[in-house]
Amino acid sequence: MNQSSSDAPSSPNKVTTVHILEDGQVIASLEEFQQVEDRFSWVSRTDIIARLLRLRRVTDHQKKSVIAIYEDGNVIREFVNVDEHFPVAALLQAKSIDD
Repeated sequence: MNQSSSDAPSSPNKVTTVHILEDGQVIASLEEFQQVEDRFSWVSRTDIIARLLRLRRVTDHQKKSVIAIYEDGNVIREFVNVDEHFPVAALLQAKSIDD
């Protein structure tokens, strides 16, 4: 028996965390992050977990949310319900708009 997509069990809504170095380099993998982890010692893991859990509840199923952690200025920004193909370059532009 085939299940329609509306009958399929829902997966947790997608929330990702991205670290961005001062030079604009985007750190998206755990292996990369471990090499620069000390540069983000100011980030509270409790805060990030709370943000992840909250964003999972408010992110639409066909969308994703991104938590961008910028080394420059020690800034954390949330991008909620963006397209699945949201370009990483937009994270860099968004930071420069805030400056």
